Amino acid sequence: MTDTPESGPMTRTVQPIVELFNGGAQALWATTYTMDLALFNEFLLARLGEPPLNIAVLADHRRLSTSLGRIPAQRADTLAPVNRRWLLRGVRISGAFHPKSYLAVTDGRATLLVGSGNLSAGGLDDGREAFTTFRSGTLVGDAAIAAWRSWMRRLVGIVGDTTLAARFQHLEGQIPSTAVVTQHVPSPLLHNLDTPIADQLATVVTESGTRVNELWLAAPFYDADAVAVGTLLDMLKPERVKLFVTGSTSVNGERLAERLATSGAGVDVAAYEPDQFVHAKLIGILAGPRAWLLSGSANLSSAALRLTHATQGNIELAVLAPLGTDEVRAAFTPPGTTVREHRLQALTYLSFRAQPEPALPAVQLVAASALPDGRIEITTEPAWSDDWLLDDLTCHQALTADDKGRVLTVGPLEGRLVQLLDADEQVLSNRVIVDDPAALAATLIKVSTRAGGDVPPELHGAELDTPLGRALVRLHRNLAMDVSELATTTSAAAEARGEHSEQTDDDLWERLEREQFACDPRASIYNRVWRRHTLGGAEPLIELIDALRASTPATAGAHPHSLLTQLLDRTHEQPAQGEHRPPRPWKPFTRLRTRARNLLRRWAAAQTDPRLVWVDPFAPAVNFSVMALTLACLRLDQARHPERGELTEDDLDEIWQLWLRPFVGTGQGDGWLDQLDEPTRTQVLDRLPTCLPETVAALCWLLVQPGRDRRERIVASKPVLSAALAHRLLDPTEATSRYLTDVTRQTVTCDMAVDQLLGAIDFIDDDLWCARTAEEFGLDELRLAASPDQTVAIRLRLDVRGISTPFVDARVPRLVVAAQHYRRCDGVVLRAVEGGWRLSFVTDETIAYLPGVGGALAESTQPLTRRALEELCTAGGVLADHFPSEYATTP
Repeated sequence: MTDTPESGPMTRTVQPIVELFNGGAQALWATTYTMDLALFNEFLLARLGEPPLNIAVLADHRRLSTSLGRIPAQRADTLAPVNRRWLLRGVRISGAFHPKSYLAVTDGRATLLVGSGNLSAGGLDDGREAFTTFRSGTLVGDAAIAAWRSWMRRLVGIVGDTTLAARFQHLEGQIPSTAVVTQHVPSPLLHNLDTPIADQLATVVTESGTRVNELWLAAPFYDADAVAVGTLLDMLKPERVKLFVTGSTSVNGERLAERLATSGAGVDVAAYEPDQFVHAKLIGILAGPRAWLLSGSANLSSAALRLTHATQGNIELAVLAPLGTDEVRAAFTPPGTTVREHRLQALTYLSFRAQPEPALPAVQLVAASALPDGRIEITTEPAWSDDWLLDDLTCHQALTADDKGRVLTVGPLEGRLVQLLDADEQVLSNRVIVDDPAALAATLIKVSTRAGGDVPPELHGAELDTPLGRALVRLHRNLAMDVSELATTTSAAAEARGEHSEQTDDDLWERLEREQFACDPRASIYNRVWRRHTLGGAEPLIELIDALRASTPATAGAHPHSLLTQLLDRTHEQPAQGEHRPPRPWKPFTRLRTRARNLLRRWAAAQTDPRLVWVDPFAPAVNFSVMALTLACLRLDQARHPERGELTEDDLDEIWQLWLRPFVGTGQGDGWLDQLDEPTRTQVLDRLPTCLPETVAALCWLLVQPGRDRRERIVASKPVLSAALAHRLLDPTEATSRYLTDVTRQTVTCDMAVDQLLGAIDFIDDDLWCARTAEEFGLDELRLAASPDQTVAIRLRLDVRGISTPFVDARVPRLVVAAQHYRRCDGVVLRAVEGGWRLSFVTDETIAYLPGVGGALAESTQPLTRRALEELCTAGGVLADHFPSEYATTP
């Protein structure tokens, strides 16, 4: 990424994540076309500090709606921070909302980045973007920040959202007072709310009174017929044009070449090497001794350059910077790239790829906001109909209007992601994330509680005085289940980030975070637990189990190493002497169930956070062990006290799978244990509680026990069960048998448990596996044919529809490994239902590729072992890395 400085001879590299996301921030506002919600919630948000913290993101409404529409119901809880800790709004306009800008306020100073990168890993950290950095306290920086503030005020008016307006009003009080536009220092920012950007650019050049000698152009996207380029040529009349392209540049190459040839200007064509996608959008103008660089979000399209918001164009934001001629030229070569000159005719090989904006449904769900009683207030366009329903992907409520004219659900909804349904329960609208007004307001208020708090934020009031609530609080207080809750700053760290963020890099923040995590009081518990080879007598774990059971501690004499046996030998809990606790009717669908389930899901997702090992190298193993034992307690309590209804059997099964999968993996090298080197993995497995394998076996047997939907449950669980067995974590014992008999109220012998678990691991249902795998991998069709001959190398053929470029599609290695584990074979052939290509995989042999009938056979550059293939899956790699370079884009 490049940064055009306000003074200085050349461009330099800028790191947006370091510039913007640090623990001293008081405000962060961003505009983006698309965004990666998972990246923001799970990584970037954790780099910011504690309240008061004013965060708002404005994104393109269509793209945001498309992203939210793809989130499955079981993942909706990952949106918990959105519209609670920070505000997200989609901007609904006729064109695309396309600006990329980021304003951070830290210790009374503001930093503004304007460029081409979206709020995603590629946009912020890829290196093929262009950003301009402005800082308050400098003349140009103050002018740019003031112009951005005025532009943002108008955007807030376009959105018309009072919550956004209130937070912007707060932001205006945080922006330094020095940020003003003066006649002496005009703002370098250009937007197209009123005047096309091309017109503004031409005006600046014309008023300079100099002839344009060279016009330099680079962008990934053009009009289909290069109309915007033609407009620039007509306005600026350059003597020469230099065009920078890649193989992925989207334009009708023949029309572009024709416009350049008929312009009367000399033409130079430069292709970036290596030939990879470059997202920067640049227009360079060299006119005698003067030069300008236009950068920002605007592609070389009419919607970006020739139109305004009012005339159905995009909303764009650009920077027009006067620079030296050498600085302008340098900006067109991203770090790590060179250019090769080509003839004009080379442009004819480029093609235009239409990227229409996603269609909007007829009914727009504009906003949804939670009321204190759990009901949801909504705003729609057009006005609501009394037969509509509001759905949170798990249940729905009818709508009504109150005496104030507000449209509300008739009852509470707990889900974070909602949509409208018609009377036939068909989807009627886009999805939106529900606002939590009280939580949003609290983010602007300074708090002084310790990081993470004494109780999980999901639990409140009377919920804390239930057996389940007390158990979850004990877990929260003793173990680092979610490192994003841990302290992210100390006073010294905050001062360092505020005073020296310009000179430091990500390595410093990582060191600081490591130190802070290691100093958390809960870190010492892991060391104490890990030194004890068993759970027996170890604090705070037995104390935790006692809290879960609401009983007095059990002695460890008879069965010191079997928690299941200790649980079964205990009598049902009784109130302490002199204490009377009347039973509470905790019904299955109370708030406690939903909030506890969401909390356990959040903790499960947090186990994949790589920073967890900064608390303790073996923290994931301790957390998994404790959760397995905790779930065993909860399952026994549920069987013995079904009237509580705190968590159902289905809830506990789902939560167990969410914890087991990231720890043991699915046989594709994707588990935490798989990521360890062999000596460390052996040490972990040897030092895990001796009662853990019998407990894991019990919980896994419950996943696949006889009953409804057993075939579907087995196919869904099979990869994880196989991985658990491979890691020596599946070992039924007599204690397992006793436990399962107690839970199910049916006799389950140890031999039965063993046979049924192994039967599930060996289970085969090709049609069901294909259907589930096709859905998981996003395939249009998947068919499996197996050879009965055990002696042949290739025993499995997969017919695939939905993969057009197998060499650059990361699903291909994952699909092969999944098939190998499912059928326990080494040889797999993938065949395209359409296109005719074939790929043949045999462990420890080269991969063979046949492009179609009559095509030449190609082989990978080296044999691929099972381990190498699994590592390729884990890294998200593609086959192109293992074949000659000419196959990188071969369909």
